[in-house]
Amino acid sequence: MARIKVHELRRKTKAELQNPLKDLKNELSLLHVTKVTGGAPNKLPKIKVVRLSIARVLTVTSQKQKTALREVYKKKGH
Repeated sequence: MARIKVHELRRKTKAELQNPLKDLKNELSLLHVTKVTGGAPNKLPKIKVVRLSIARVLTVTSQKQKTALREVYKKKGH
């Protein structure tokens, strides 16, 4: 899987971000199994890429959530 671009993630909705997140987590678990069973050593560096991609998706999700909350509380006032 290629590196995920943050600007592409920001265009997606929260629901659209859940699918790649689920896929990335499944891929990471498969890579961990490959590592434990002594599988192909060329797949081991991919673990880092997948972990960083998961972090990017989660970061964008949390940023969207914080932005939405700021908008809600901005309208409420004091």
